[in-house]
Amino acid sequence: MKAFFVVTSATKQERAYPSQGIDLTSCRGLSRCHGHEKKLPRSILIFRPYAMTSAYLLGLLALSFFIHQGALSGYWRFDDGWLLDFASRFSPRDYFLNPAITRGYSLNNLTPFNPFVYDLNLWLFGLSPRGFYFQHVTSLAGCAIAGFLLLRIWAPPVFAFLGAVAFLVGAPSLFVSQQLMVGHYLAGLFFSILAIYAYLHSVDRQNWWLTALATLFYFLATTCKEIYFPLPFVLPFFQRGRLSTRLYHAFPLVAWSAGYLFWRFIVLGSFVGGYDSGDRTFSIIKSLQAFSTIPSLLFGDDYLGLTVTLVFLVLLGYAAKNKKINIPLLIVGLLAVSLPLVPLTNFPGITQPNRYLLLPWWLISMTLATSLAGLASLSTAIRLLIGTLFITGIAAHAWQEQARIQPKLDRFDTIYNFFMTSPSERIFYSAGIKDAYYLDTVLNGARNTLARRRGIPTGRIGIIVRQENLKSVDTTRHSVWRYDDFCNCMLDISNELATADASLRSTTAPELLIVPVSPPYPPLFEYADGKIEHRLLNGSDLHIDGWSVQPSDDLEQQLILITPTRPGSYDIKANSLVDDPAHLSAFEFRLSLTYPDKESAGLAANQSCLLIRSALTPIKLLSDDNQSMCQGFLTTSQ
Repeated sequence: MKAFFVVTSATKQERAYPSQGIDLTSCRGLSRCHGHEKKLPRSILIFRPYAMTSAYLLGLLALSFFIHQGALSGYWRFDDGWLLDFASRFSPRDYFLNPAITRGYSLNNLTPFNPFVYDLNLWLFGLSPRGFYFQHVTSLAGCAIAGFLLLRIWAPPVFAFLGAVAFLVGAPSLFVSQQLMVGHYLAGLFFSILAIYAYLHSVDRQNWWLTALATLFYFLATTCKEIYFPLPFVLPFFQRGRLSTRLYHAFPLVAWSAGYLFWRFIVLGSFVGGYDSGDRTFSIIKSLQAFSTIPSLLFGDDYLGLTVTLVFLVLLGYAAKNKKINIPLLIVGLLAVSLPLVPLTNFPGITQPNRYLLLPWWLISMTLATSLAGLASLSTAIRLLIGTLFITGIAAHAWQEQARIQPKLDRFDTIYNFFMTSPSERIFYSAGIKDAYYLDTVLNGARNTLARRRGIPTGRIGIIVRQENLKSVDTTRHSVWRYDDFCNCMLDISNELATADASLRSTTAPELLIVPVSPPYPPLFEYADGKIEHRLLNGSDLHIDGWSVQPSDDLEQQLILITPTRPGSYDIKANSLVDDPAHLSAFEFRLSLTYPDKESAGLAANQSCLLIRSALTPIKLLSDDNQSMCQGFLTTSQ
């Protein structure tokens, strides 16, 4: 999974003193050069290696905050509200050790370390986004610093520094720095680099304490993201010591990989997985096409990007031709990095240099450094010039990509701020994002966290995604707001709407959102005003009858079906039971689901649950006397 490395050639200083047999690249602190002090030039004694290393590390830390300083002014974005809500509900013991709560964070991935980061930051910084971003950028700096230290095993400091800087300025790093929700990618990369570093030293020194430390780092990496799982199977291909020694010290990490698979099966019910792709079928051609676009995503598709790509390929080719590259490690590393990307080419797709390409970008950055270090036929100055031009090219592309996504970041900043500061009488009209379930989860999730931190209820802000429903809003009770791209602000559009007429309120059947997931279910919701009365299984067809009650001025009813297998088709019919504008509105519904076969339908009949939400009402569970399993969704027993 990790980078392949070029065997570093002798430096100019080593060539100047060949007869003395001094390896200056290994003199980190003069204790390793003991007895050679008189043979060393005075300038080398003055600028001692450990002092220079410290300077490089401080330089990387400073560069991290200089390059990514824009992140420090960011607000909550994307999934932050949901993560804040989840972290404020549960403790680390819950989401690490309780399978129902662990899967409550992610239905597709085993990543409990991410809510832990939010939990820790809530404890340290409260609801201050700046504190969160400070920790986030510090993690990014930690990856660069750890990469530098790892490269120092093979490359002189200046080239190791170039590799770390290349990692910092790349487009994936710039994308990740602006999104708190992907902090677990950074944490996993950081722990993986430390695991490699500790493992290599454990092999060199035959030290089992270092092996235990490497195993601990690998364990932490796997709790961050599945893409770091293949690490133990890459380690034996590093050319350090004998193969038997490498296998011996890699065994504890391999043992945990087996334990990890068992843990994943308990929590998610499968050994492998990924994002639910719905009815999409996997296509090899589509996957290959997606992989072919990765170079342009990382380097750019203009002349500058093509030049940078060509330079990298030439460096890589030179290293391979001159046998300064570990070919087996290269092949295994590329496979370990690429295979986790294959499912993503189907859904949601690799279309941006975002978090999905962070690990490949780290691999490229490390390879750049070791390739430059292996160009012994060129002077150090020329190699530094090549590296600088390379970094300049990728930085230019990264800033172009950053400018392209900035409007979306600004929109989330403004909308989240609206939800965190507005009274509950307001309604948000989302003209851009139509997924009301997602908006409710993330935006009101942040608001839920605010209420817990204050210890007082803040109320929920309503969300409307259909323009035709605006005419039904009672503007004497609610004000309606929308985001405006031109001013990057929220506008009150209540005056543009006529006072609602109850007779105009929509009575059409509710929409259905299908979430395919198996029990156990996370305890996140309360009971709704409604009930499932009957479940009728007829071959591969499943019919669910029930009723629900909502406020008379509520809109956009949505049923959320949690089912272990996705139905092939469905139909909803609803009839109004009570229509009294002064009180409540009740309706009954029949949900007809058709599954691929009888077995799937039977499983859904025994394990599916139904939740409901609407514009002014949060997500709640419909009770079912014949289905006790769904009570796992309840925050408290009722």
